[in-house]
Amino acid sequence: MGDLLAEGVKRAAEKIGKGAEELAVNVKGLEVSMHDPRLKKALGLGYAVSPTGADHMHNLNDQYLTNETAIERFAPLAIYETIPLEDMGAKKLRALIYQTNWRVVYNYLLMCMFQPWNYREITDITRAVTGWNTSLWELVKVGERVTNMARAFNIREEFTKKDDWLHPRFFHPKTSGELSETSVNPKQFEIARDIYYKMMGWDENGIPTKTILEELDINWVIELL
Repeated sequence: MGDLLAEGVKRAAEKIGKGAEELAVNVKGLEVSMHDPRLKKALGLGYAVSPTGADHMHNLNDQYLTNETAIERFAPLAIYETIPLEDMGAKKLRALIYQTNWRVVYNYLLMCMFQPWNYREITDITRAVTGWNTSLWELVKVGERVTNMARAFNIREEFTKKDDWLHPRFFHPKTSGELSETSVNPKQFEIARDIYYKMMGWDENGIPTKTILEELDINWVIELL
């Protein structure tokens, strides 16, 4: 049993067969955490487009955008207005992109996600520890470069647009409880994914364009595509 599960539920379900895939809830082979896309719609899209699948650590928790107090934390990213939980429009997707690129900052700085430091404090800490006279804008742009390089790596490894999708169970409500009357709308999800691609500077298949790679000063990545 240990050998069967060692590579995750996706591959285990493929070996077991008999409908096991319907029960193996994952995105790109990564099992889903407690954060459910049926409640947090933008986070669900973040799962789908993430280079690692259902990863909530470089993602957006939609609920933080829904009230006046919590929205204040996003002011350094020029996000000032609350956005309804169910919204999947351009403003929500803009927030998803900005926050995802910021959360990637924690990864490349090797910082714990659970420290209570804000955007400006992390920028100050980075300056103090490294001697790098950087800015919040520059840190986020590095995050954007990392996101695009990871995307290019996946494309080289033959991930395609069809992999930017959720497990089928999220397109249906739960059978009971708080999420028994809501689910992810596949058409709305597909439209949001296409808008996300355009905002990222990717083409209709989710491939970073030469233009965005040159804007990020990583045009050497073109050779991977």
